[in-house]
Amino acid sequence: MITQLKGILSELLEYRSIRRHRSRIGWRDAPRYSRYLARCRREAPVTTKPEDEVAGSLDVFRHDGITSFHTATTGDVAAKMLSSLEAAERVGRQLWKPVDDYGSRVYAGDPWLDFPELERLFQASLGDFLTGYFGSPFKIFYGMMYRSEHMEGSRAGSQLWHSDSGPGICVNVMFYLQDTTPAHSPLEAIPWAQSLSLYRQEKHLMRLQALDKLGNNKRERITRFYTDRIAADDSTLIHQPHGPAGLVVPFLNNTLHRGGYPAKGHSRTAIVFHCYPSHRPVDLAIYRTQGITKTAPYPNDPAEEF
Repeated sequence: MITQLKGILSELLEYRSIRRHRSRIGWRDAPRYSRYLARCRREAPVTTKPEDEVAGSLDVFRHDGITSFHTATTGDVAAKMLSSLEAAERVGRQLWKPVDDYGSRVYAGDPWLDFPELERLFQASLGDFLTGYFGSPFKIFYGMMYRSEHMEGSRAGSQLWHSDSGPGICVNVMFYLQDTTPAHSPLEAIPWAQSLSLYRQEKHLMRLQALDKLGNNKRERITRFYTDRIAADDSTLIHQPHGPAGLVVPFLNNTLHRGGYPAKGHSRTAIVFHCYPSHRPVDLAIYRTQGITKTAPYPNDPAEEF
């Protein structure tokens, strides 16, 4: 009986934490990131409103946890970056690491150091979006560029429905360097309210061991649960923004999402950024020397400078 009560209490605490903090890192750790966001808004409030082309996307994001926008600046930055990549490839430069098990090639360098035009992206509409959402300045924890290619076989890894299980204050941002259609398999995500509902079901069914038959380990079982439920529920809303090169797709770190499975004859080149609020204005020039290479999945201390 005591063990059963502990299990119920743990389930309730975890769900309450996910709902309140939009995070799956655990009810003990999640609150400190929310406290940091409150500190940022208190010590460095930003109250200016973004331009209309971004403001509408911001309203959608606050509700769904995923949105998209495209501006002349984002399109120009994408075009310049893609042109530089193609020029380097024509002269035989080795730009990409070997393909991984999921058909992705990670860029071998640091995107910010090699493509200074990225600074314009954050100085303009994307920066306006982030400060509008956080209500404070922002900082970039890391950015990673990769090229996803078609692979035979079934989806695996990040191509399956999952959440990143990071801090709820993290905003992930996809930036596509090429035109995208569903055949290029851009990011798919489930709105936050429906993601939250699935998380609640998952926690309850896992405690009852009702998902044991779905796989040999916890990850397999949860992934199969998500896949089956999403496929079976006609009311599930799957957002898959796509459009011209330079499309920006912000999404909450803990929305259910998947991507990276292009159709035959298609590939996708994109950068994903992980962005956080800041308690002081950040000079983007610092990234010209330190870059934005990934060193950890998320910061242990959100107040540290990065």
